Amino acid sequence: MQLRVGTRRSHLAKTQTHEVIDQLRESHPQLDIQVLVFSSIGDQTTGPLPSTYPGLFTSTLDRALINEQIDFVVHSLKDLPTQQAPELVIAATPKRHSAFDVLVTSDGTPLDQLPYESTIGTSSLRRTAQLLSVRPDLKIELLRGNVDTRVEKVLNQTLGAAVLAEAGLSRLNIDTKFLQRIPMNIMLPAPGQGALAVECRKNDLSTLRLLERINCPLTRATTAAERTFLASTGGGCSVPIAAYAEQHENQIRLRGEIYSTDGRECIAVCDTASDPVTLGNQLAHKAIEMGAKKLLNRE
Repeated sequence: MQLRVGTRRSHLAKTQTHEVIDQLRESHPQLDIQVLVFSSIGDQTTGPLPSTYPGLFTSTLDRALINEQIDFVVHSLKDLPTQQAPELVIAATPKRHSAFDVLVTSDGTPLDQLPYESTIGTSSLRRTAQLLSVRPDLKIELLRGNVDTRVEKVLNQTLGAAVLAEAGLSRLNIDTKFLQRIPMNIMLPAPGQGALAVECRKNDLSTLRLLERINCPLTRATTAAERTFLASTGGGCSVPIAAYAEQHENQIRLRGEIYSTDGRECIAVCDTASDPVTLGNQLAHKAIEMGAKKLLNRE
């Protein structure tokens, strides 16, 4: 069987794509998969990412998929808009890597011991708000580029510190003693962080059946709860909304947080249920009743 997979040009995107290819070949050793590289709008944007444009890192690949230039695509789930094109479906969400964020410094200094008014690099409004909520003195600097480039800027002391996803560092085998995992009571992750989404066309049944074999039911359920919370609060990938779900006594426990961009206000909710979509909707409605819409609309 021959298939074409689309990927972005970044080192991490290619690594994630080959991770999925390796999983597929475990059950189909003779599978012939051609990798086609695309440049997304997000890759071409050097300044701050516009929060009003959905799918900055995914729309180019999705169009190629719809136009049958490729047969499937691997996305970072946290980058994928909650509203998909009707022709497409998430065929699989493989087992999730770590959902934690990490602080990268040149000497291993933890977040609470960074010098007053230290500069931290990030391109995430969520991380910015969460950092400022615990350290309002910090100076936030826009940080774009590949993961290894961001780490190098810190290690050569061009930048004081940076916050990155632990999963990306792990996938790239960036292992340094100067990484400090940030606890989730300080920095709850973005919905879907650490997980991959493998998309294909709904009408491509043979590819769909093949991809379904690498799906992790637990990852599918927990990330569905997180993304439902995100969608039902009216948020997108670029707003300060955090959510994380995990298995809890055969049910799913979901935590959600919505921040003001300056980190001074936060609406936090938590609940447990058996159905992930119902849980995500219930927590979103609770957050809205607590003022989430007003908080988001003020940004």
